[in-house]
Amino acid sequence: MAFPEAQQEVAEAYENVAFFRRHMDGAGLRPHDLRTPADFRRLPPTSKADYRRNFPAGVLVEGATLGDPFVFRSQSSGTTGERLVTIATTVDLAERMTTTSAVNPGLEAVFSGARAQRVARYAAPNCSDVECATPFTTPESRTLFDGTRVLPVAHDLLTTPSVMVDQAVAEIVEYEPHWLYTDPMHLAFLARHLRGRGIAPPPVGGIVLTYNLVTHVARRQVDDVFGARSAVVAEVVSMSELGWMGMECLAGFVHMNTDSFYLEFLVGDRPAAPGEIAELYVTSIGDQISPHLRYRTGDLYTLLGGECPCGHRFPRVEFQGRGAHCAARGGEIRLTPKQLDHLVGPADWLELYKLRQLDEDRFGFRYIPVGDNHVAQAKDLGDRLLAALGADAAVAVDAADYIECERSGKFLSCVSEVVA
Repeated sequence: MAFPEAQQEVAEAYENVAFFRRHMDGAGLRPHDLRTPADFRRLPPTSKADYRRNFPAGVLVEGATLGDPFVFRSQSSGTTGERLVTIATTVDLAERMTTTSAVNPGLEAVFSGARAQRVARYAAPNCSDVECATPFTTPESRTLFDGTRVLPVAHDLLTTPSVMVDQAVAEIVEYEPHWLYTDPMHLAFLARHLRGRGIAPPPVGGIVLTYNLVTHVARRQVDDVFGARSAVVAEVVSMSELGWMGMECLAGFVHMNTDSFYLEFLVGDRPAAPGEIAELYVTSIGDQISPHLRYRTGDLYTLLGGECPCGHRFPRVEFQGRGAHCAARGGEIRLTPKQLDHLVGPADWLELYKLRQLDEDRFGFRYIPVGDNHVAQAKDLGDRLLAALGADAAVAVDAADYIECERSGKFLSCVSEVVA
């Protein structure tokens, strides 16, 4: 897992980045102290808060500025609170994308099949640095510097008016993107509208599902509409701070890029075994402007053992969702967002769902039904939720005609109001 390269990243960050020099001095560590992976875990993790407090000068390589050539500035969506501004070089981001994409020859062919890539993005407005949440913006005002067309969508997804859905479809047709860069919940929303109105999906070569957990329900809806047109659909693990880190292979497994990153999957302070739910810590490799050392993501994964049928050497994982979004009782996780998703399954009797933990013992599961034949299925799911959350939990399962997005504009399938 690129450990020698991670050691080099630490040495260069200590030498050239003011924050990391203070960070390691405060821990009584020097780069030469980190000789083994176990030594490496002595380095205190870093977090979003560190980058907010020290941005920009403290986290930039000495001599670098925000105005340097090939610098890309981005903001996180603010899913867990205040938005985070970070920068990277376009060279680093392109290298990470290329290396990550090697696990999926189908998408790799889409990416390399055109000299000038045209990309359309459909996601929460907070995921783009342009205004796309009203129907009065122009396509030109929503086109990023690299040519990516950001499609219009309301901040609260289910309140997106028909005129904006029409705009999004018309712009895909007009722009003829080679691939779509999308939030799976948003693209599933668009797919439902296309199917309900009998509109054939615009042709695209590939679809990247990122920003959010890919639920079975959303994947079913996307595959039914867009996959039927032979688009290559794949889940991508990415962070605004770091770019692409993992991709789904043609066998259906997500592989993490261990060439561009040193990745630690930890349970507490120890490395996770296959099958355990672990938090991901990331150290960048060869970052030219703002390195990340033992960056605590707050994201949970399960390492999968064995070799993948696709044959790629990158390790396989299952993304479990953010730790802050898990349903927990007594300090113990009862359901990660992905475990909840496995309980629900493809569920052709519902369009959308959300489990919200209200307090230690109360949970509400709301769903938007398909047709009238959903009561028995909802009762069965309620029984399985109760078994997972505890027999003494209070679980209300209710049909709804509207379910709200979060403050960030993302639609999350599992959220908790309990502060860990």
